[in-house]
Amino acid sequence: MDAYDRWSAFYDRYDNPMVFGARQIVRRIAERVAGQAVVEFGCGTGRNLQLLKQSGAWSVAGCDLSAGMLARAREHDPALMLFHQDMAQPLPLADGVADLVLFSLALEHVAVLTPPLREAKRLLSSNGKIVLIEIHPFLTLSNVAAHFRDEGTVVTMPTFPHGFSDYLNAADESGLHIAECREWRPRDFDGPVPEKVFKRGPDVPLIVEFVLRSPSRA
Repeated sequence: MDAYDRWSAFYDRYDNPMVFGARQIVRRIAERVAGQAVVEFGCGTGRNLQLLKQSGAWSVAGCDLSAGMLARAREHDPALMLFHQDMAQPLPLADGVADLVLFSLALEHVAVLTPPLREAKRLLSSNGKIVLIEIHPFLTLSNVAAHFRDEGTVVTMPTFPHGFSDYLNAADESGLHIAECREWRPRDFDGPVPEKVFKRGPDVPLIVEFVLRSPSRA
């Protein structure tokens, strides 16, 4: 997590097309979050949690393995409920406490998807859903991964590329149903859109979004 601790100092203002795209998707989710309880795995600097809280979520909590990222989150909002831990480990939260469980650009850092998805399922309320927002497999399988430039050096995070079959199989093994799947292209985002987002053209998918539910709630 040393790289993420290093990135935390300027993560929120860094010009990253994937972060931009994921943020746009979270904004759409925020339109329907009023009155809900939210848990985010890999919450980073807490930007998503702050947005969802400001949009009416009655409870927000998150976990991250980077102490630097969590420090930034606490600076932004000391009232956030934050846990410094691996997302594959059980959170100190009761069963069924979350209406929304969010993973945003987080699962590429996990080798095995099933443990965090099983934990997310445990947290779901009766009508809850899990939303995965991840770099599109077309790109991750072509060696596109989280990275940043700092003082002229490109720092690449340790990541694990996942194909569509990995998500499908992990959902099934976790007892979850894929209720929705959407591929996000640059032309799908609202403007103004940074030029970097169009690096591969307007129609090449950058991000995939899954909505998962327990079969009985699908």
